[in-house]
Amino acid sequence: MTGRIRHALHISGGESAMVAGRPPVPTERKRRLGNPGQRALPDATRVVEVAPLGGAELPAHLGPAGRDIWQRVVSGAVWLAQTDMPTLLLLAEKTDRRDDFLRRLADSEPVLYTEKNYAYPNPLVGMLSTVETEIAKLLAALGLTPTDRARMGLAEVKAKSAFEEMLSRRKETS
Repeated sequence: MTGRIRHALHISGGESAMVAGRPPVPTERKRRLGNPGQRALPDATRVVEVAPLGGAELPAHLGPAGRDIWQRVVSGAVWLAQTDMPTLLLLAEKTDRRDDFLRRLADSEPVLYTEKNYAYPNPLVGMLSTVETEIAKLLAALGLTPTDRARMGLAEVKAKSAFEEMLSRRKETS
């Protein structure tokens, strides 16, 4: 493949799994910065506004863990829109499933034994690992990790300069 960005493909499914290289800068951020790369941007008049997530109604079928993540995301992730509801619902349901797997694992052992005393891994361990990987992907898709928020231009970590640090210490002592 040519270019700076290469796609890693799953052997089984052939779908794009990971993009190497710098993540793309969101169009909204390019517009705010005055398009520093001077590349053509989509026509701003054709951009469709989507309804914000707002006070999305809590689905009744969610368990305690799913309800908790739902409420925290709805109240804190102001950048999400109504079109993100299916992804948020999947996140909440998988969080409930993770909670169930953890409860079941607490009542069992990570290694099980057959009648002939052969050891084999508890299937719940693998299922838990899989659901946690899926949760991580959903969190990233919704911009709920620090890296993805920065990639979307929603948040940046700013370290204090030495001068700012000195000023804050002076305010504390006075």
